[in-house]
Amino acid sequence: MKVAIFDLETFGFYADAGIVLCGCIKEYGKSKVTTIRADDFPSWKKEKSNNRSVIEAIVKELDQYDILVAHNGQYFDKRWLNTACLEYGLFPICRAKKFIDPVLISRKHLRMGRNSLAALLDHFDIPIKKTPLELKQWLKATLDGNQTCMNTIVAHCKQDILALEMLYDRVRPLVDKIDNRGSAF
Repeated sequence: MKVAIFDLETFGFYADAGIVLCGCIKEYGKSKVTTIRADDFPSWKKEKSNNRSVIEAIVKELDQYDILVAHNGQYFDKRWLNTACLEYGLFPICRAKKFIDPVLISRKHLRMGRNSLAALLDHFDIPIKKTPLELKQWLKATLDGNQTCMNTIVAHCKQDILALEMLYDRVRPLVDKIDNRGSAF
């Protein structure tokens, strides 16, 4: 079974009032990171609110995998993509995939004060840390098309999945089984 570690960076917390700026996807155990950036698509210059091409590209990439791993992905990334897929008449790929969410595994099996990716990376001494981002960087990337800010957001997303892969290695022993809903956390 092929496992993908993935993350989305969005402008806005809700798919009906935001856009995906980028998605990074990495096959577990491999070094290549696939990055899908909104500003790589022609629609970005004319109609930033039309995220169809970005969503299609992310869905096409994720469809190659049997299991998806995303931190807080069950409640954020998966739901965001499902909403966007239905908006654009696409099959909601995340609904059909097995899903492992380390934040849910942590909440069920660990006794942590916080279950954020940053907190878990710190606790387990994982050498890759989250990079700080300011709200202004999202604003400038989205509203102004600022390339420097977009590059910072993409670098943040890539670093998140590299860190998440290491965290996944750490919490994998807590995954009892994978069934048709995902991890039996």
